[in-house]
Amino acid sequence: MINLKKSVFIQRISLFCLLSLTLFSAPLKIGVSSKFNIELVKFIMKQDKTLDIELVKYENEENLNKDLLDKKIDINIFQTLDYLNSYNDLNKSSIESIGSTYIEPMGIYSDKHDSIKNMTAEDIIAIPNGLSNEKRSLIFLEKMGLIELDHRKQITIDGILSNPFQVKIVGVENSMLPRFLEVADYVILNGGMAFSIGYIPKIDSLFLEDFNKTYINIVAVREKMLKNKKVIRFSKLLNSKETKIFILKKYGNNISFF
Repeated sequence: MINLKKSVFIQRISLFCLLSLTLFSAPLKIGVSSKFNIELVKFIMKQDKTLDIELVKYENEENLNKDLLDKKIDINIFQTLDYLNSYNDLNKSSIESIGSTYIEPMGIYSDKHDSIKNMTAEDIIAIPNGLSNEKRSLIFLEKMGLIELDHRKQITIDGILSNPFQVKIVGVENSMLPRFLEVADYVILNGGMAFSIGYIPKIDSLFLEDFNKTYINIVAVREKMLKNKKVIRFSKLLNSKETKIFILKKYGNNISFF
């Protein structure tokens, strides 16, 4: 009887150790969608080869937060702080930021016009839709003097207060925006998107957004992962001097770390 109890106890201890080892050895799954963020994670992996990381690539950004909450990934890198706050408010979720990377300002671009001063009635402006991106783009257009908004209400295309130039503003899925350069008169792109198709924001944009801490890019995790040792280590590497130099070599003075 004693031997049987001892055997059961040993089996339970062995199972516990096996589960603990599995959890400890599981790779840190990081979801990314942009080419540059893939390069960024790979650079961090080179800094610490003992940190086991699995890159999970996404074609678009739609499922990155959902998959994070569903535990399909442990970290994602794609959103601004403003976007995260809007997502949490809308979905009653508690995704947290473990650190920031940089701010890439929005710019307005055109393959048809060389100035926003040439804008006329019926010109089409394509902007990113959804969550904070549409709001951010409309505030940007207001800064340019093209529209007027009512900031006491929810900021949407339909809620534009005044459109003196009578331009047509169209909300488009973010990943589709580069293609709209062929058909729209003007397109609003964030810095990362602009770089990915060959633009240099400081040179090629017709108007560039001011740096704003609200739109700093962040690294997100589930709330329960905040004290995870691998997550903490990744966060430190992300904010290291070496990583910042790597980012600056790519973007130069087109971004800000604040």
